Amino acid sequence: MENNHTEKLTEIISLVNDSSIASIKEVVGEILRALRDIKTGAGDLKEIIEKDPPLCAKLLKRANSAYYGYPRTISDIQEAVVCLGFDEVKSLALNQKACDLFDEDTVFEGFSRWFLWKHSVAVALCCKKIYRKIFHQPGDDLYVAGLLHDIGIIVEDQFFDYQFKSALKKAAEENLNLYDAEREFLSVDHAEIGRAIMLNWDFPDEMTMAIGYHHRPYLLKDKEVEREVLTLCVANRLCHKQNIGYIDAPHVDDTLLRDSIARLKISEEDLQPVVEELNQEIIKMEKMKWL
Repeated sequence: MENNHTEKLTEIISLVNDSSIASIKEVVGEILRALRDIKTGAGDLKEIIEKDPPLCAKLLKRANSAYYGYPRTISDIQEAVVCLGFDEVKSLALNQKACDLFDEDTVFEGFSRWFLWKHSVAVALCCKKIYRKIFHQPGDDLYVAGLLHDIGIIVEDQFFDYQFKSALKKAAEENLNLYDAEREFLSVDHAEIGRAIMLNWDFPDEMTMAIGYHHRPYLLKDKEVEREVLTLCVANRLCHKQNIGYIDAPHVDDTLLRDSIARLKISEEDLQPVVEELNQEIIKMEKMKWL
């Protein structure tokens, strides 16, 4: 059984690295390295962005949108970075690259890539807000983990269409969470796939473990990354409860959420401002057609 599990993950990694999905590895990895360097400035971010023409176009479009209301047209990337603010540009750059994964929409048994993208953005925002408002830390790695936490679902949709649709159908008909149904048809679930990809791409441990255990933080043995794993789990469940985007685990009771909150040594009251801000930001992004 263990051999089948390992062989399946090896097969999946090979498929991913030979596909367009692997194109996000370089840019996201470069942005992550820049985020971790306290010396990174607008000029450094400009150099990364200029390697990606669609990202350049998106950045300039955002800077020139009515929402920001600048009196003249901004045509220089570095000026756009300064005008929008470093934090806004980091999020935009990561979102634009990750969004490439969700381009080709499919709709089946309540699943669509667009709904999954909306959910992923919401989870990323929620992770960052928890880290900044409650733990007073930047939370940039957790933002990326939120964006990519369901990358395994994209992989299943792209490479294992029959098995994935069978899992979706079983989950819908038998009232199961998707990750429970996935194992019957693929021998692995999307969280395990996501963790294997992050490991192969040599992304930070806290991101890798958070993605791998976001549905089952109680299985985690590495206390060094416990806060990151629990934060992603809480953000994921909060977005499910707010009905934002695709919900792959509708049948998890609130025990998991309450236990994870307790293990973080915070309270549900601490999270209320986070949820309120999250909903406001999602509404703003939809209104501006950024989401």
